[in-house]
Amino acid sequence: MVGAHNFETITEYQFPQKLGADAVGMSTVPGVIVARHCGISVFGFPFITNKSVLDYKSQETANHEELLMAGHLATKELEQLVCTLLENMQPPSEKTF
Repeated sequence: MVGAHNFETITEYQFPQKLGADAVGMSTVPGVIVARHCGISVFGFPFITNKSVLDYKSQETANHEELLMAGHLATKELEQLVCTLLENMQPPSEKTF
């Protein structure tokens, strides 16, 4: 698991890739663990905001401004997705997980 909220090192990016991962979540898993421990049901969808730099020779670097811009650009689509999901949800049953 890669800890949030910092940019990972190139080695931290390379390791999951070598294991076959296409993406790495920063905060989804820890948040779900805490919520489930508290008895809270969870529905989540990850949102990828930055591209990994996988080569030490690359001139690219992790960039906070690009991360913020990606979030800003996707806001409307994410808002529509969440609204559609909420409109189509069935009321919860009495069953607890």
